Amino acid sequence: MKRKKITAIMAVIMMAAGLSACSQSNAKLEGKSGIVKDEASKTEGDTGVVDQAPATYVQEPEYVDENDIISTDDTATIDGISYKIDSYEHTTEFGNRNKDTVLDYLKDLYGEAIDDNYNLSNGNSYIFITLTIGYKDGDDKQLEGNRNAGILYAIKNDMERIQQNSDSVYIDSYWLGGDESDVYHYVLGKGECITSELGYIIQDEGIPEDSKYIYYCIECIDSKTNDKVQKYFKLEL
Repeated sequence: MKRKKITAIMAVIMMAAGLSACSQSNAKLEGKSGIVKDEASKTEGDTGVVDQAPATYVQEPEYVDENDIISTDDTATIDGISYKIDSYEHTTEFGNRNKDTVLDYLKDLYGEAIDDNYNLSNGNSYIFITLTIGYKDGDDKQLEGNRNAGILYAIKNDMERIQQNSDSVYIDSYWLGGDESDVYHYVLGKGECITSELGYIIQDEGIPEDSKYIYYCIECIDSKTNDKVQKYFKLEL
């Protein structure tokens, strides 16, 4: 059974102050800021309200430590949990995968760029990753987490990372032990592992022209040191 999952415009209103109260300030600000005006300088229709541009948020660039880039032959072990990419595929074809475990609103997101068989076009493609997660060491008898733990990034020549996708759009099988938000969940005992195929969509326009690679990042907090640990599996496109 298939499971379902202010630009705030700032306006600062400054009331025009009487000449006797702030004549010294007016002399400094008149004709420069446009905020304070005396009565003689007002024009018809002047309300004294100053328009300001909408607030914007600019995210600072994030950079990758080259030592955190690993190959698909490596295993990333963070806080007692191991992550190993067994295989991956870069393709526009969905193939014979399980259509019942595709993101419900995927066709709404991609419109004409995805057909009835979930094949992609218009510069969109899949990265299918078969990932094994193992519980190697730790204090708990059971470990719980999400199988879609990784995020895809492009990495520029200056090592700035550019996020391509954060959520998978496909998994080979759902976990049926919880509600509809838990379909990517897993529960492991110590020494156990789980292998799943996950599907992500990337867009050509988000990949630097001279890049032949995309990077699958596993990011976790080390519970012993409280440090953030990042490992980037290097995938060839």
